[in-house]
Amino acid sequence: MEEELTRLFLEHIGVTATSYPEYDKLLRSITNAFRERCGKPIYPNPGESLALSVMTPKTAALTFDKVYRIPILDESVPEELGFYCATKAEIAVVAMSLFVTAAQEAGIELNQDKGNQEVSAEKKSPAENEVQSLRLLCSQFQKEFQIAPTIFFNERGSCRNEFPIGKHQILTAAIPNIAMVDESSLTWEQVIEFRRDIDTRKKYRRLVRWVNTELKETAPEEIEDLIAIRLDDYQWALKKHGIKVSLGALSCLLDPKFLGVVSATVAATAVAGGGVWAALAGASLTVGQAAITFGTALIDGLDARRKDNYEVAYIHEIQKRLG
Repeated sequence: MEEELTRLFLEHIGVTATSYPEYDKLLRSITNAFRERCGKPIYPNPGESLALSVMTPKTAALTFDKVYRIPILDESVPEELGFYCATKAEIAVVAMSLFVTAAQEAGIELNQDKGNQEVSAEKKSPAENEVQSLRLLCSQFQKEFQIAPTIFFNERGSCRNEFPIGKHQILTAAIPNIAMVDESSLTWEQVIEFRRDIDTRKKYRRLVRWVNTELKETAPEEIEDLIAIRLDDYQWALKKHGIKVSLGALSCLLDPKFLGVVSATVAATAVAGGGVWAALAGASLTVGQAAITFGTALIDGLDARRKDNYEVAYIHEIQKRLG
């Protein structure tokens, strides 16, 4: 796989066996270097929660057990916190990034007229690169390993581009105007320290991944109190570890199958037998300064292979810096 990609790249820049006397030596050298950089998989353990995040990996690592690791980045996810499966899709994405960078450093202008429709990395914003790669990788993992990582977006626009309006019904929930982790100020040392504090991390996760089994089994009239407690715990967890924050919004997209079975108590209070979500859809709860909303949406692109992971995507959107 690595040698095939190297051949394609060399051909792309006009280097062939007939035009370059030491072509075979160059091919082996680049292929070996490439294989060393991104050919080693780091598989997640069974049952671990996984996140795909390009723009906010440190923030995602506060919540999820493992975060996708891009091996060629200067400040990549630490190996003990990351996963990387070395699938063909991953290798292809990483290879193109490496080759484009190498060509730029060598002053080589890539030929965009050989049927290659990719846009050079320097012409894309980070958000555009994020959208292009996340669901491709997610689908590859589901196909080859039957795991369904949760996509962790950095902004609402990326999520809308990735999941445009379509036919699949998705549950939605949003908490605006709360303190969100400032990724730019967070270090991996802080992340590792935070994860070692089991109680604090639990309190933080119970808000970030707040639409869970506990909420599913809670009567609608009790949910406001439950979320208020989680908000207090969440803010305490951030302050305890001195994590810098900005004003932002947390949103999530969920598979409706998550709420397919409800307890008898909840069912008795639900609307038209539709469960707790039917009772909350379109509703708004005010907890402190946060006006929490619940609802549904129709999207395109929901992968049918998602069987065990109800969390389709999260949006960790920063609005402005606090203070």
